[in-house]
Amino acid sequence: FLKAASQGDAKAQNSLGMLYQNGHGVKKDFVRARELFLNSASQGHAGSQYNLGNMYSLGQGVKQDIVKSREWFIKGAAQGHSESQYNLGLFYYQGKGVKQDYIKARELFLKAAAQGQSFSQHLLGFMYDKGQGVKQDSVKAQEWHLKAEASIRSSKRGV
Repeated sequence: FLKAASQGDAKAQNSLGMLYQNGHGVKKDFVRARELFLNSASQGHAGSQYNLGNMYSLGQGVKQDIVKSREWFIKGAAQGHSESQYNLGLFYYQGKGVKQDYIKARELFLKAAAQGQSFSQHLLGFMYDKGQGVKQDSVKAQEWHLKAEASIRSSKRGV
């Protein structure tokens, strides 16, 4: 990854950034990870935009900043990145740095769920259970919970 990343390859920069972020095969270094993610994200790499959103959300190597986190998740979500859609949806679901908005959260969860994002599927089930932003519907709730379980089973099998 090192050679490709140094030559400006966005995918390699993201992969190398993840190694530094997690300390896999290299010493954990959030500053280096952030630098690599920024280079990759500036080229439009949705995974790096998501990774930067997480770093700002968790305060990894940067001051925790929900506004910057949300900005990066918005960029990733706009490209159809399911984890960015899910995390941005959580901001609206929980009212984290934004006005709580179950309708907006549902829209984002639906986009992520359509890609098999199991946490979004479970939350959609929960929203139907509780009638949050949707009409309460135990049948639809059960359908979403079953989809989530199927997604989890599928990911464990590597399908």
